[in-house]
Amino acid sequence: MSRLLVLSDGSGDPPDSCFQPDDAGNLPTCTDVGGTWHPVYDDGMSSGDGVPGAFVFFFVLVVMLGVAGTIWRVTTAQRMARDAGMSESDATAMALLSDDGLEATYLASNLRTPAAEPDAALAPPVPATGTAAARLQELRHLREQELITAEEYEARRTAIIDSV
Repeated sequence: MSRLLVLSDGSGDPPDSCFQPDDAGNLPTCTDVGGTWHPVYDDGMSSGDGVPGAFVFFFVLVVMLGVAGTIWRVTTAQRMARDAGMSESDATAMALLSDDGLEATYLASNLRTPAAEPDAALAPPVPATGTAAARLQELRHLREQELITAEEYEARRTAIIDSV
């Protein structure tokens, strides 16, 4: 790059050294300080050349990774909250506003008990079909296969006997 910049207070013409390019072909910036000329060559490392491309690339890469990480945190927290029957908006807020928000959402979703199915003992009784003996035999069979608890067995057995 060839350029010539002469800064002078008007006291005289610059010497020939102000017009001699360096090995790279750059002309110096010559400054007149108290009647003495000082040539300075630009080494290409000054701040006037802009930001290096590698720095811009890494900066953009870090920003993109940060955005991708945030999107992952939010979607993961929402999925865990949805699977556990919790509020997705609360999980999103925790994931974004807290350092341990994703971990807290994970813990809460794993500790939360799933919605309980209606208890069979609280369900309305099914109309009896068949004889009391057949119903008691079926009930005993369910108990032996451990499909009902001992409490459920006793409650149903008593209900069948009382219906006779």
